[in-house]
Amino acid sequence: MGFGVVSSTQGRGIVPEDDERSLGAYNLHPPVETLYQSCDAMLVVGSRLRGNETLKYQLKLPRPLYRIDADPAAEGRGYVDDVFVCGDAALALDGLARRLEGRMRVDPALPADLWRARQAAVDALLDGLGPYRRLVETLQGRIGRDFNWVRDVTVSNSTWGNRQLRLFSATAGVHALGGGIGQGLAMSIGAAIGAAAYGSGRKTLGLAGDGGFILNLGELATAVQEQADLVMILMNDQGYGVIKNIQDAHYGGRRCYVDLHTPDYAQLCASLRLPHRKVSRLEELDQALTAALEHSGPFLLEIDMLAIGRFKSVFAGPPTKQQD
Repeated sequence: MGFGVVSSTQGRGIVPEDDERSLGAYNLHPPVETLYQSCDAMLVVGSRLRGNETLKYQLKLPRPLYRIDADPAAEGRGYVDDVFVCGDAALALDGLARRLEGRMRVDPALPADLWRARQAAVDALLDGLGPYRRLVETLQGRIGRDFNWVRDVTVSNSTWGNRQLRLFSATAGVHALGGGIGQGLAMSIGAAIGAAAYGSGRKTLGLAGDGGFILNLGELATAVQEQADLVMILMNDQGYGVIKNIQDAHYGGRRCYVDLHTPDYAQLCASLRLPHRKVSRLEELDQALTAALEHSGPFLLEIDMLAIGRFKSVFAGPPTKQQD
């Protein structure tokens, strides 16, 4: 027996995502779904198996499916369980580990199978980013292992932020799970202030799209006032990108209320005495990121998506399984 670990977007970092047995949060990607079909069973611990993370409940999970959850209402939610244990996750897993002690006979091919599935999913995701692959890889290469990764609901988060960057701690990831845009800046400030208060030494990185960012723009003054140590990465395409894509995909390209009149962020940041860099060419990224990460306090790193270009793959809402 052996096992690998896959997480929801909220469970990321429970196992460091560079562990060879971790599939990260790539649970709904085709190479991982294919791997599932070779598994003897699946144990779901504390996950709601949300529709957004299971292709609207069409993701093929291994059978039998066992579930551990502290909430008795979780039994059979989303998927029918073969066995349900109502209990605390840590206590139940500790009990399981004791029962398995000395009985593990791991297939030596298993770690390689897990890693190949993970890498195939990563490669497909990065390919779909087009020019923004360089942004993701540059960030990953520069930020090390100990940081906070706070994301608003935005196309960039849905395409890569929820799965890449890799996380190495269960407390490193913060995301607006409810689906409402505009919370990312405030949550980033809170994470940065928390890191300072508890002395974690973590730099906070926040990710937002301009549509959500503008909803709580006044919080920039709070960031400056409190000298929150954060780098806010603003993906600016001057519009509601996902709504544009949905209107193109489902409504014949009839676009309504998706173009935004946005501030000149250089002028806005100057008025607040907030350091700012705008990246309009990917060649500028490394130098701009260096300045942002080395600065102590808030920094706005604006990515000019109109100048850099579009994603290679179009995101038009949570992925679903195509019916044959």
